Parts: sequence; structure tokens; C-alpha cells
Amino acid sequence: MPRLKAAVYVQDPATREELILLPGEEPEPRLAALVTNPDAWEVPPGDRGPEPIAVGEPDPTAEKTVDPGPAEAGGGSAKKPPPRRSRSASVSP
Repeated sequence: MPRLKAAVYVQDPATREELILLPGEEPEPRLAALVTNPDAWEVPPGDRGPEPIAVGEPDPTAEKTVDPGPAEAGGGSAKKPPPRRSRSASVSP
């Protein structure tokens, strides 16, 4: 059964009583369902899966490939052209 690693305040749905669940406790399933923050729970070492890879970090097990991308293919730059300006129609006499 999972144990808490942080103190959590919950409201008992049956009695509407506010309860404090302390670190190290193994609350009954109906109360455990009220604790939705995953950081409040201890994860036993045997239940851990592979360590997740954060978004934006390269996968250390993936093969490295080089993608030339569109900038190298055309040889041009990605610079935006200047905006067009209309000329004034007024003419001085």
C-alpha cells in the first residue's frame, strides 16, 4: 500500500470532517483517492519504472542523426523582407 511522504489535509466525504494525513501513514483507499498530488506519495524503489526523460532533452539511447533542415537546403536566410510603404500622392507646386 502506498505511503505518504508529506502531510496532507483532506475532508472525509462521509463525515465532512477535516483530516490530517501525516507522512509515513498508509491511508485507507477511500481517503487515499482524495490525495491527487503525486508528490505527496512515496514511491517504493521496486515499483519505479525507467527514469523519464524530460521534454527537450535528447534521448541518450537514440542514434544521432543530422537533419540538414530547410535553411541549409536553399542557402538563403530566414530574414523577413522590409514592409512596403506607399508614397504620398501630394505634389508640391
